[in-house]
Order: sequence, then structure tokens, then C-alpha cells
Amino acid sequence: MSKLGKDILFLIFEELQINSKSLFSCLMVNRLWCETAVPILWRDPWSYSGIDYENKSYLFIIITNYFFDDIKKFITEERIQLSSVLFKSTLFDYLSFCRSINANTIDSIISIGSTLTYNQFIMQQEFYYFFMKKCPKLKYLNMKSIKHQIFYFPEAKTCLESLHELEFDTSINATYFYGLSRFCQRITKLVIINVNTKLNHGVVKLIEVQKSLKHFEWKDCFYDEYFAKDDDPYEQILLVLEKKAGSLNYLRLSFQYVENYEHTLLLEILPKFYKLTQDINN
Repeated sequence: MSKLGKDILFLIFEELQINSKSLFSCLMVNRLWCETAVPILWRDPWSYSGIDYENKSYLFIIITNYFFDDIKKFITEERIQLSSVLFKSTLFDYLSFCRSINANTIDSIISIGSTLTYNQFIMQQEFYYFFMKKCPKLKYLNMKSIKHQIFYFPEAKTCLESLHELEFDTSINATYFYGLSRFCQRITKLVIINVNTKLNHGVVKLIEVQKSLKHFEWKDCFYDEYFAKDDDPYEQILLVLEKKAGSLNYLRLSFQYVENYEHTLLLEILPKFYKLTQDINN
């Protein structure tokens, strides 16, 4: 096995990409195996199950090695025991292999460097700056806790135009979605957690600009049992989804019970989704 060519190894490791434990063990065989496995491991290094990212100092060290020296300075002042490795070069350009962002995981890793909110904010901003610069094509973005307008970074257009999957909640300001809508128009899978009874117009715009939306999920997660008709969070979403009926093949709508509200519009437009292979309405 250790003498297999790189192309063959790559095909084998591709089959192991959801099994991080097996891939990690491949790193220790020899240099060729390591060079082949690392790009696969780092496609989506933020979502491996069973990993406590808040205690993974090596990931923090890898990330911060991309930072400018002034940012590294206050990291070393806060975490003296890491100072000897923060200024050493890494073996690989790890961020260039990434095709995903999970904002919650990034926040957890960054918190290793400092407990101060301001320091964490600066380090998060630095990470996204270098990520946009290094990542040629972003495929997956989970931005449920993101605080930075990544679409303003210089290389954002190239990076975000390739986005295929996006997850978020509706607590994010509408202007953020207006910014994403400029570049992210080829999303095929949208997963939205609705945490507010008021309509987020930015979400409507983001859905509207999509040109090949195939998979849509909406899950209510709020506690109000009543909202005024003028604050209906569903009507505009359903109307813009209706325009995507020709491309959608998966639709999952988990609406929370709201007193005195009937989903009459949903019943009217649902038959128009003729391409659905699966629809789940709760």
C-alpha cells in the first residue's frame, strides 16, 4: 500500500474523506501519503464529528501563522506558551485547500488565543481576510454566528461566486444578505433557521437572485405564538420560492404553530412545485 502512486492514493483517500480518524492516520505513513491526504482533510476541516475545536491548539497555530506580525504580537502576549511556534512556517498552505467555512467552529478555534472579545474580533477578521485571499472557490458556508462582512474583502467576488451551500439564521441583519446577493447567485442548497417573527427582506433578496436553487429548507425556531398580518414572515418567502418552482427538487418547510394563522398561500402554490422529489411540510 505504501508504494501506491499519488493518483491512486488520492482516489482511495477521497473515499475516506468523511472518516477523519482514518485520514489522520494516513498522515503518519510517509511524506507522499501526507501530501496526498492533507488537501482532502482540509477541504472542510471545521466539521469533523467528535472533535473539541476549543481545545485544538494546533489548528489555532496553523490559522494564526497566516496573520500579520502585529496581530501575532498580541496573541503571544496573551498566550506566552504558544509564542515559540507562532512564527514558524507551516509545511502546507492549508487555507488554499479549504472549500468551506463554519463560523461557529472558527469562533471556537479563535477563542483559544484570547478570552477578550475585542481580540477575538480582530483575529476573526484577520482569518476571513486571509481565507478570502487563499481560497479559490468556496463551496459551503455556515454563517450562523458570523460577525464580519466577508463580501467586502478584495478577493471576495472570486471566492463567493462558487458558493453552492449556505446555512444561516434570520437574526443576521438584512444588509448582510444584500451584500451576499451581489456575488452568491449559484447556490443550490439553502438551509435557513427562522428565529424572528418579522420578515427579513435581505433573505428574500438572496433567494430571489438564485439561478439554480435545487434544495431549500426552512425551520422556525422562535417562541412568539402570534404576529400581526403586516409582520407575516412567510408570505414574501413563499412568493419568491414560487418563482423557483422550475428548479427546486427538495423542499422542507417546518413552520411553527402560530395562533390564528392559516397557511393558505402555501396550499395555493405547493402544486406548482412539480419537480419535487421530496417535500416535507410540518
